[in-house]
Amino acid sequence: MSRIKAICCNYTLSVEPDALKSAGLVPEDVEFERLPCTGRLEVPELLDAFTQGAAAVFVVGCELDKCHNLSGSRRASKRVAQAKKILEELDMDPGLVEMFFAGRGETEPVVEAARLMAARAARAKKAQ
Repeated sequence: MSRIKAICCNYTLSVEPDALKSAGLVPEDVEFERLPCTGRLEVPELLDAFTQGAAAVFVVGCELDKCHNLSGSRRASKRVAQAKKILEELDMDPGLVEMFFAGRGETEPVVEAARLMAARAARAKKAQ
């Protein structure tokens, strides 16, 4: 299995990642990082995850119109889009980095994002 890096807003990840893993809701290889706001995320952090061995990276921020920090999710979304362009320039699949949105404390969108990105990473690995 390939490691998946998940970067989540503190407000969208209300359940401890270990609980999600032990319940079998997310793959074991998903590594979660919490940020006070995904708007703090910078493009180099997204790209560094790949140089550190991540097969895929995803960000889960607040819903756009309900961001606790007003425009943090918008900033994060723009930075994820920039990272996608850079991956394309490097002949990498831009689908290996993605932005998702979740309501405050909603676990299901985080679980769905983790499963989707694990599937994308597996497909990319097979295509190599």
